[in-house]
Order: sequence, then C-alpha cells, then structure tokens
Amino acid sequence: MSFGAKAALDKKPDFSVNMNEKLPPYEEMLKKFVKENQIVDRKYDYHWDIGNIFDNVFRVTIDYYGQTEKRLKNVHEDDLIAMLSVIPPEYYQYIGPYLHTVPNMPEKILNMPGIKETKNQFPKRIAKELEGIEDLEFVSPYLYYVLMPESWPDYRRTIEKVPLPSTKAKVMHNPEFFEKINAMVPEEMFYPDAPKQTKLTLSDIRTLEPTLNSPLTSADVKAFVGTLDRVNAFTKDLKTYDRINTAGTLIDMWEKEQGKGTQVSMLKDLVNPCQRLVQKVKYAGLEREFSKLINADGFDIEGWAYTCDKTVKAYRVSMLTRSVMASILLYKQGVHDALRDIGGTRIGDLQRETVEAILAMYKAPMSDVLETRKNRGELRRKIIDNNRFIGNAPILVLY
Repeated sequence: MSFGAKAALDKKPDFSVNMNEKLPPYEEMLKKFVKENQIVDRKYDYHWDIGNIFDNVFRVTIDYYGQTEKRLKNVHEDDLIAMLSVIPPEYYQYIGPYLHTVPNMPEKILNMPGIKETKNQFPKRIAKELEGIEDLEFVSPYLYYVLMPESWPDYRRTIEKVPLPSTKAKVMHNPEFFEKINAMVPEEMFYPDAPKQTKLTLSDIRTLEPTLNSPLTSADVKAFVGTLDRVNAFTKDLKTYDRINTAGTLIDMWEKEQGKGTQVSMLKDLVNPCQRLVQKVKYAGLEREFSKLINADGFDIEGWAYTCDKTVKAYRVSMLTRSVMASILLYKQGVHDALRDIGGTRIGDLQRETVEAILAMYKAPMSDVLETRKNRGELRRKIIDNNRFIGNAPILVLY
C-alpha cells in the first residue's frame, strides 16, 4: 500500500519550522505544562512550603484507588501490544519471561497467547556458542535475548563476493587526448611551487541575506563552521541548556494542541535542527546572548539557522554510503509500505512519518553538497567533537 492509499494519510507530515511563531508567554506555558503533568494537585509549589495538614481530598482519592479493582491504563500499553503482535511467536520465549518480572506490567499483555505460557520458563532454543555453560539457566530474564542464535555473528549468512574479472582498456594511452587535457588544465598548475590562484569565484563570496532556498557557498560554510565552538560552549552551560530544552518541550506541547506538531516531536529537530534550535532560543528569551556569538561572523540569528540547516543536509548527503543510499531509495520507492500497518494504524503512521523525515533529512541541492565538501573535514571534526550535536540540536548522519 502506498503512502497515499488511505484518505487519512494523504497529507504528508510538515517538518517546517517558523522561527517567528507567535507563542504564548514562556512562564504561562511552563505553569500550564507542570499543572497538566501532575497526577494530583499538590497544592504547593515548593517542598519548604508544604504545610503540616494532610490533604483530605488526596486521602479520599488514594483510599478509593486502594479499594477498587479499576485499573489506570498505561499510556504505552497499546503500542507494546502492537509491537508484540508483529514479533513471530517463536521469539516470545526470550521476551515473555522478562515481561513477567516487570512491575505493574498490564495483565492484558501478560495473558496474551504465547506470552502467558513463558512465565518462569527458560528458553528452549539456545545459541550453540552458549551450550554446555554451567548454571546458564540462572541468568537474568533480562538477558534472555542474548541466548537467541540470531544474536550471534556466526548465525548470519555471509554473502560470498563474486570475483570480478580483470579487464584491460582497449586503448592504453591516447596522446591526443592527454594533449587536449593538458591544454585546458596545465599540469604546471599542480606543482608544489605553483603560484596560488587569486581569482575570486562565486564560491568565495558570502550570501548577504541567507534564506531558506538561497544557494550555499563555500564561504558561507566556512563562516558557519567558525561559529560552532562558541555556539557549543554557550549551550553547555547547565542553566542555558535546561532553559532551551524546556522551551523545546513547551513548543512541542503547544504545537500538538494546535494540530501543527508531528507525532514524534524529535523529527522536526532532526530535519531542521538549527531552525528548531533558534526557535527554542528565541522562546527561552536568549536571542540577544545567542546573536552576540554569531554576529562577529556576519550572521543574524535567522540567517545562521538557514545556513546551518542547508550545510547539515548537504553534509549528510556528502557522507552517504552505498548501503544507506540504497535504503533511502527503497523508502522513496515505497517498498516497505506493505509492511506499514501490520502493527496497527498508530504504529504504521509513526513509521510513515519517520520515513518522510529521513527523506527530508537527505534532501539537498547538488550545488550545496559540492560547496560543503570543500569544508567537510573541519565541519565533521567539530560535529563529532560535540557528540554529533550543534548546540543541543541533534545532527544524525547515517553511515
């Protein structure tokens, strides 16, 4: 089934970021978030102001839940059931015993056919590498997955590489061809003592006002890379880091209330990490401090975000391996669509949204990729040095 097969799924997820979105005040949203995520109203803000009188309403509430069989449904129950329904039953022997040891695991899951029978049962199918180990049956159920033969490298079928026949060029050397090449690009230009070219090209010129769709130049990338040490140091301050992350949580909550958010909030951060970072910085009230870090390199805060995101996407494309490229092409061609709804509509929609995010992450004009390659080594080093983050924005690159 293709992505457009169901009317409810016709609309593709929107990963765009409005850095100037009009949002409710930060403090107002923070109070609302804290209030909505409290199980009970504590009726106090700080532990030193708790008072000395036990709340009567809370006493009645806990008495009621203590004397009733009514169960509060776990928010992840349906997702767990959907995932278990996709797993082949022969693998339940490695999962079920552990589920029976997890506190407050829903009875609906523990009584599933195939899971119920695994209680206190040791797996019968053991990897040959572990056979004969004394007292193996006393290993924690948490580690039963290690007992699967599939967990060991020798189980995986190795693909033999077909030896390629050696081929020789029919024409070993064509003097006329090399004479034409040498006339266009003299070899003297590449000698160690060759004078450096001083002619400016478009690649050496900065973009005056970067936009979402303006072309990227090598000078833009070089200037952006020059800001990374300061940006990374800025977000490593604990108070700053906490305020930016909190701002991100509040923005996610507001977007979902308005019907603008994605099911997995992190996907927007992966597709457009720097625009999302700037949106959080603005909402956290740190725009002035952040701007001081990048103004010296000729960026305003929004121009920096656009340049950063275009550079990141071009960098991802430039680092693509053949296997990752093949996987992305399979996603784009819809090869995996038929498997999407096996785990239910919710899991299927999450998979679809994730696939769309991956396709958006690796979408960059070839001109941007070529310009980014000129500074790729330094960019890669700074990203890796900061644990594959720019500030606190995740820079995922599939190798």
